[in-house]
Amino acid sequence: MDIASEKIELVKKILNTTDDEVINHIKAAFDSSADDWYEHLPEQIKLSVAKGLSQSAKGQTIPHSEVMKKHEKWLGK
Repeated sequence: MDIASEKIELVKKILNTTDDEVINHIKAAFDSSADDWYEHLPEQIKLSVAKGLSQSAKGQTIPHSEVMKKHEKWLGK
């Protein structure tokens, strides 16, 4: 699918959504600037990032190779 078609499909999805969270994520993506993009993220995303960083610091991670092996049936391999 070319970029113009993808834009049209995204606009359709935006127009049809009633999910405020989706709209807030889209607005945050457009409103963010290079120097303070994190500050514009929705609070739920910030909490998710903080949780992931905390888990990583505690060694609670899964190697990429294990994730890929577990999900290869969905990746068409």
